Amino acid sequence: MEAAQDDYFVGRQPILDGNNHIYGYELLFRGGLTTTAEFDSASTATAVVIRNAMMNVGLNELVGNAKAFINFPEAFFLEAQEPIFHHAQTVIEVLEDVRPTEAVITSIQYLKEQGYTIALDDFIFKNRFLPFIQMADIIKFDVEHVSPEKLKPLFDKVKNIAKVIILAERVETKEMFEHCKAAGADLFQGYYFAKPEIVTGKQLGVGKVNLMQLLEKIVDSSLHLDDLEKVIERDVGLSLKILKMAGQYRTAKMPNFSTLKEVLSLFGMKRVQAWATMISLTALDDVIPEVFNLARLRAIFMRNVAQHENLTNVDSFYLAGLFSMLDVIVGQTLEQALSHIPISDGIKEGLLNGTGEYARLLTIAESFEKKKADEFQEYALFYFNALKEVNCLAKA
Repeated sequence: MEAAQDDYFVGRQPILDGNNHIYGYELLFRGGLTTTAEFDSASTATAVVIRNAMMNVGLNELVGNAKAFINFPEAFFLEAQEPIFHHAQTVIEVLEDVRPTEAVITSIQYLKEQGYTIALDDFIFKNRFLPFIQMADIIKFDVEHVSPEKLKPLFDKVKNIAKVIILAERVETKEMFEHCKAAGADLFQGYYFAKPEIVTGKQLGVGKVNLMQLLEKIVDSSLHLDDLEKVIERDVGLSLKILKMAGQYRTAKMPNFSTLKEVLSLFGMKRVQAWATMISLTALDDVIPEVFNLARLRAIFMRNVAQHENLTNVDSFYLAGLFSMLDVIVGQTLEQALSHIPISDGIKEGLLNGTGEYARLLTIAESFEKKKADEFQEYALFYFNALKEVNCLAKA
């Protein structure tokens, strides 16, 4: 899939509250053809994000009902024009290099009066930024290199000046999440939820044991179509969800279906196997929902790229994407978790040793998640389409 000259990609990074519920997503600029994310100006980059998010794509497809955080450079606040985006869902992030001039302060105050939520990005406390603090609704602190004992004094200093929401960004571990939460942070951005807390000798709970047993049956490569039907039919909820999932992918040329056998006949065993695996993984209630969204996103992206590149057994790439998060889901090392499941050696090698096509496509997916995808821009549209598909499935 080649990007047209005017194709651009908007990525996103999740922002969660203290209960691990999605509050919003930061929208990230990506260019469709360039090997870097550089533009003539930050204003141009922001304009592209807005154009794609608000016009070409639609905000709901990017963030659902959550808030959309968008970075704005100084030039945006100096342009006398009405914003084209609605205030109810958009958070205006004031970049860290925006100067608190009289013109900028007047512009931000006007936006705030129109109902827009104002956030200060990568905030570093300096007296000249007091006017910004007093207008801000959200202040973002990069906590990656902040020691735990300094977090509370840092947050309190700002909260003593204004009633603001504290957003801790670059929260990479569960431990840092707990430190930030204890220090008074309200929102959290980063991939702490994707790093499992492994306890040596930890036993799986009953729900996770049942999950592993079900996965062992579902993904068995020696399973026949009739056998898969029997495995799924044992769980009424799983059967109904498979039918609902099939409905999301049904085309106008397909007949209506009401049984698993019809779904298996129409979509094939491997595709239904992948759906059943995804649905089974999301049945657990002690895992952050965004983990499942991320696993689904990887799975759909990897399958679609594999199909485009004419790789063999494309649905196995879907399973590889799902199982790349299995350590987080079950609370074991990835090696331990995969040892229970009869998947191919190729998938295991790719996930555990970083070799082969599975590892290559997983690396590309992860690069978009970590905002380091400049060298993989030819895959941007695949990732974006996978993102839209994940959001559509979440609404189903």
